Amino acid sequence: MKIVMLVSNACRPDPRVEKEAAVLGAAGHEVTIVAWDREGETAETEQRDRFVVERVGPRAEYGAGLRSLRSFRRFWGAAAARAVELEADAIHCHDTDTILAGMRAVRALRGRGSAAVLTIDFHELYRVSRMVPQRGLVGVLARAAVDLIERRGARAADLVVVANPGTVPHYERIAGSAKLLLVPNAPDMELFRPLECRDPSPGQLTVMFVGQKRYARTLEVLAEAVQSLPGVRCHLAGGGPDASHVDALAVRFERVTAEGPVPYSLITERYACADVVYAAYDALVGNVRYTIPGKVLEAMACAKPVIVSEGTWAAEYVEENRVGVAVDATDPAKLAEALMRLQERPEECRAMGERGRRIVETGMNWRDAGASLVEAYGRLERVIASRG
Repeated sequence: MKIVMLVSNACRPDPRVEKEAAVLGAAGHEVTIVAWDREGETAETEQRDRFVVERVGPRAEYGAGLRSLRSFRRFWGAAAARAVELEADAIHCHDTDTILAGMRAVRALRGRGSAAVLTIDFHELYRVSRMVPQRGLVGVLARAAVDLIERRGARAADLVVVANPGTVPHYERIAGSAKLLLVPNAPDMELFRPLECRDPSPGQLTVMFVGQKRYARTLEVLAEAVQSLPGVRCHLAGGGPDASHVDALAVRFERVTAEGPVPYSLITERYACADVVYAAYDALVGNVRYTIPGKVLEAMACAKPVIVSEGTWAAEYVEENRVGVAVDATDPAKLAEALMRLQERPEECRAMGERGRRIVETGMNWRDAGASLVEAYGRLERVIASRG
């Protein structure tokens, strides 16, 4: 099939989108990602190993709230038009903010006699994400609009993909179980695997954070907790909107180091030098409560224990499987207590890491998750044939 994926970022990179495109391309499908380059800083067309990335849409800023609506409408129009030009057999919408473009494209294609199918891929619980206003009447109206778009999209979709197990009940209610497929953000076992550290720090517990620096306060709490524990250090790697604030922690605090963005292919090397991986985010943010960060599963694949935030679905998963600990990520003293326990129990740390790796090897990996997506697209091919 010709599969056109729609994504509202520049795909520079977007690991989940790219992994799905690659696995479908490897299965013989012709895959094009139509992405939105808001900054206008990337090539219009980029040939990857198994797929093509094309970038469309107007210049726009991130995080502009309702002021972005006009720019979104222009992107939706451009993305839908390009999907029709490509004569797509399948439109694959990555997240709620591309659903309207996907539905528009499918209507136009079917109007031309095509049997095109629609896939909606929910990466997160969008209604409680930072992309949607949450306060006051504006928040009520914005969430209602998101719910309406998702319900209409789910009814129109031939396949509904969900990335997080914690959001499955929500999307089952609006899409039903028959068309729902869980494709978790599972790690590639070949890329994320246990490695020896090239530059070990003997005698110290090293806590590693690698990712987008969006929740500065949780990383500041980590830096504060480390100050009361002479045998503990932390390293904060990655870019993101709060990067400058987070990187300044390395100047303010002892035994805190920082670096900028790490290429995806090199993240495993950073994990190799960690005794524990920090994946605690602000639990007051709605999405954090329902999702399991990809960093948790990457750490498990690398046989490293993880620290996550209390009161989240990820906390239940981590504690039930005994692959890490859940803490109040707003309290430096409680975090310091947890770090001290991990420091004093290195054998328990290693056992947590080993359990995590076994879970990845026995199913929670991209080989198995990707295979389920390929199988689902095989069923969609049969749907197209039956409509023809």
